[in-house]
Amino acid sequence: MSKSNAYTVISAQNDHECTTVRAHPRNETYHIVDYADEDARERVADLPVGSVVRMELSRAGRRSNVWCAESVKPAQTDGGERR
Repeated sequence: MSKSNAYTVISAQNDHECTTVRAHPRNETYHIVDYADEDARERVADLPVGSVVRMELSRAGRRSNVWCAESVKPAQTDGGERR
């Protein structure tokens, strides 16, 4: 299962490389815990809270609501700040 959508970063990448995003316009929350490659991980790590970015997500294993960022498009920020 893969989802491509616009997402708002609601929690910046932490020490465990987990980032939380919210989908538009449904407000579903996704926890990104895996990355297709180093480039995707770095792009997500650079996103401040409040950024809007287009990503393609796929399930990360069998656990519920943990996702892998397959692709990350350039973000638009709306004044959010990195924590």
